[in-house]
Amino acid sequence: MDCITFTINSEEAELRKKLNAPSRNLSQALYVQDGLKTGRIMAKDEDVCLHCGLCAERCPTGAWDMQKFLLDMTYAGNSCRPPRRSAA
Repeated sequence: MDCITFTINSEEAELRKKLNAPSRNLSQALYVQDGLKTGRIMAKDEDVCLHCGLCAERCPTGAWDMQKFLLDMTYAGNSCRPPRRSAA
């Protein structure tokens, strides 16, 4: 719920301290949308995000967009592949 922060842009280390939910996982990227009319940036911490879609649904400018997709990957040989779906 606190994955999005509106703040003044700064270097990543300083920005992580300003987030609503401080980001301590340095390997997790922050997504930053700049160019807002307020002169601030919108930072989203993917480590805290629930992927509920409310940010995209409620964004008045359309700066956030979440789309549903299916990722079908093979991790091993044929015996591990999921059965093919028939076109309905």
